[in-house]
Amino acid sequence: MADLTRWTLNRHIAASLLTITAAMAMTPEAKAADETCFKTPTPVMSLGFGSRYEADSKTRSAIDEDSDAAVTKALKPIDQFIQNLAKVVSKAQKEKDVATRRAYQRCVVDSIYSWAKADALNEMRTFNAKLSVPSRVGGLAIVYAEARDQVPGLHDRERIIEKWLQKRAQEAVQFFETEATKGAARNNLRAWASMAVGEVGVLNRDRGLVEWSILSNYTMIANAAPDGSLPLEMNRQRHALHYQLHAMTPLVTSIARLCEAGYGKGGADLDKLMTMARFSVAAVKDPGIVQKINGKSQTVKPGLKNNLSSIAWLEPYVSLTNDLEMTKEFSSLRPLSNSKLGGNQTALYEGRRISCTITAQN
Repeated sequence: MADLTRWTLNRHIAASLLTITAAMAMTPEAKAADETCFKTPTPVMSLGFGSRYEADSKTRSAIDEDSDAAVTKALKPIDQFIQNLAKVVSKAQKEKDVATRRAYQRCVVDSIYSWAKADALNEMRTFNAKLSVPSRVGGLAIVYAEARDQVPGLHDRERIIEKWLQKRAQEAVQFFETEATKGAARNNLRAWASMAVGEVGVLNRDRGLVEWSILSNYTMIANAAPDGSLPLEMNRQRHALHYQLHAMTPLVTSIARLCEAGYGKGGADLDKLMTMARFSVAAVKDPGIVQKINGKSQTVKPGLKNNLSSIAWLEPYVSLTNDLEMTKEFSSLRPLSNSKLGGNQTALYEGRRISCTITAQN
């Protein structure tokens, strides 16, 4: 019995030593990756849900609480995935240790690769699912862009990711050109699709996708009122200001990223964009500005501090326009962050000046 006890004890000691030895043998990047990444969720393959709004709401402003909850629940796994990726990107931006930083970046690439390999988001079964998925594709594309080409040995995975994103972007273009209603084809949903398609176009050097994004951005700005408000969003009753901000978020970001990639102004009349930005910020400080336009009190709480995620686009905006007056409005509120824009926008843009000179050759 004593011999059996000693044998069992020795076996446990040997196993423990083997585990310790294996851990010591791990490369610094592998060890860091094991400690810094999150568990990648099961890829979402299919989505099918109705509208968030009551069926008889022509302005899509009367929310059906049950339908709204169902839509949020269906999209939550994707949104949580993007939020987790954005957090990892933000950590990588601040990390000084090369091995740990690369571990964060590898986490982003490996996680998105698992979805790309599975061809995630390939079945949008309803009209509203098709409306909702482009903004998520854009969020994935931007966080991927921040980690791309940063870790050696991942090019095969990156090519698969880029082909997958291109398929989803092409589907978005097809939908908005052939199926989307007249309103959806010109409102904040088009702006989100534009950001996604433009980002994917830049990643793949696909000029057709880039041009579609540029034209979409141009149209959004051209349709804005002289005061900077977006008429289609102003029609959204009490939610008008919410949707004005929801449109500005991808619109400004898309223009900034297209400019940075060398595609000129990305469809922007920068002077009018400045008017739109200033209108939006003034309205957040005093939602009564929008109430004077449509006669409805707004759901947005007054004050920039109460709307930090919704004004995170101000970071790429000031990098694009050098609007120093606007910088003073929010500098004390930094950092500004929005997961669908890649996380910490202050870390991405503060102190940078984006040129809109045309340099891209494709």
